[in-house]
Amino acid sequence: MRITFCGSGAGGSVNPRRGAASIHLAHGDARILVDAGPGFMERMVDSGLDADAVSDVVFSHLHFDHAMGVVELFTRLIVRRGAPVTVFGPRDTDTYIEAALGFARVNSTNDFILRWLDGVSVELTRPGDEREIGGIAVRSVEVPHAPNLECLARRFEAGGRSLVYTGDTTYAPESLVPLADGADVLVHEAYTESCLARMAAGLSESARAGLYRGVGGTHSTAESAGRIARDAGVNTLVLTHIMSLEQDWELVEEARRAFDGTIVVASDGLSLDV
Repeated sequence: MRITFCGSGAGGSVNPRRGAASIHLAHGDARILVDAGPGFMERMVDSGLDADAVSDVVFSHLHFDHAMGVVELFTRLIVRRGAPVTVFGPRDTDTYIEAALGFARVNSTNDFILRWLDGVSVELTRPGDEREIGGIAVRSVEVPHAPNLECLARRFEAGGRSLVYTGDTTYAPESLVPLADGADVLVHEAYTESCLARMAAGLSESARAGLYRGVGGTHSTAESAGRIARDAGVNTLVLTHIMSLEQDWELVEEARRAFDGTIVVASDGLSLDV
């Protein structure tokens, strides 16, 4: 399996250095998008990847910075060479994709594209789901993130190699340590308290409290990601979902407090063989 980051940033602010969350996973003939944040297609082009070849889309959850780019995928197809994609996602993905397809149909006059859109299918992957996608075994567990939103972390396995992707989550060892047990690569979202302090500078007291509550209550620190990697015995930890004021060295330093394996800070265009 080969992964390429087509977006390594966090939502909520525009970051010219990082697109929103998206990973391209290639294995055999499969070309899978794991999340599809807005703007991922430009990052794919920059990385020499072909959006036309995407076979499947796998969502961790339906927040805009992880899912809105699928609308772009549907609307920017001019000549589609492959079969219509299948979208796998948590609860409500079917409703989301029907709305995205409706938008794409309004913007499409070509009969070929309309037939392709009609062929897009959705399969819900609920907590505990196990299936094969493009020759890759995929296992899903629920992780805590935002109220009233189902969020799923995924384990991808093929050829004796394994990749775990958390999506957005708070510190969740009870679900993530078993999922990531012995994985070759763990891709885990992360932030640092130092970054939050920089973001809070100059804000009113109420805005500052909201920032800390909003980020701290729904996301994971780099040290927490390091704990998951350590306790699961993974080989390589890749930190992603990076906020605009983060410093890479601070992320690594914080994760290193708990994990002594290989630590990588994701960047757009980064490719890794798993």
